[in-house]
Amino acid sequence: MTINFSTLVEEFRQKKGLTMQEICGDVISHSSYSRFVNKNQALSADKLLYIIDQMDLSFREAGMFDQIIHLTNADKVRMAKTIDSEDSQAIAQLADDFTKKSQREYDTYGMMSIRLRLIVGGEVGQEQSEKLRKYLFQVDKWDYKEMYLFTLIINQMPTSLIQMIVKHTYSRAAKPLYLERNLNLTILLDEAHFEFLKRGEFGLAQETLEQLTGLVINKTFQTVVAFHAISQALHQSVMKTEPEINNKILRLYRNLLDVQSDYLAIRIKTRYEELKNIYDLPEIAWM
Repeated sequence: MTINFSTLVEEFRQKKGLTMQEICGDVISHSSYSRFVNKNQALSADKLLYIIDQMDLSFREAGMFDQIIHLTNADKVRMAKTIDSEDSQAIAQLADDFTKKSQREYDTYGMMSIRLRLIVGGEVGQEQSEKLRKYLFQVDKWDYKEMYLFTLIINQMPTSLIQMIVKHTYSRAAKPLYLERNLNLTILLDEAHFEFLKRGEFGLAQETLEQLTGLVINKTFQTVVAFHAISQALHQSVMKTEPEINNKILRLYRNLLDVQSDYLAIRIKTRYEELKNIYDLPEIAWM
């Protein structure tokens, strides 16, 4: 049975007393939302997920949208596994596949294809990097999209710039009701924390981890909680604040697999392996 998401969204909007502007923001036009509700015209996955975030749903309510979330995450898992394979030809092919699925250059699939082209490297990666830099530094006021795009080239940025971007973005978004559902701010802090860890900027890493901890308010959004758990475990593995940290990381990895969060399981594995090569951390028997 196919779920009518437009009916579900409109029911929740009315139940919570939210206006169209409150759930659409500057991301979705009112005409697009009206066609979605009244004519059942499809919304792209990134826009539907944005609306879901804006409605601040309970765990039970959010679970009613599992189908669309699962479909989106399935391609994220596919991407994570392809990147983990280090097969440059497969990575380039997947980038092409996602480009064909995207409706705009910077929608969900567009940004996934950009990430893959950056990983491919060479002339393709250089061209994509330059294009992304040009776009980002011509935008006066960053929003969700720009925060995420910056994370794709964060490893190319000087520490001082990363610090400035994080500080500015965090202070601008520092409103409790906004923070608890701003997944892209979480992603920005998570990526900055990992980059600071890799660079040995432990003071900045600790500060960013504390900011990330402050975002873990709404337990409904399990991705936010998982990002925090992964970042905290990796931080402890480098700082060696817990003797049993490797066992904790392995348990977290296996638990994520058990609940079919393969994307997040691959995330902690690949990040640990990257840090292991920098800091000579112990081996972990992943399987």
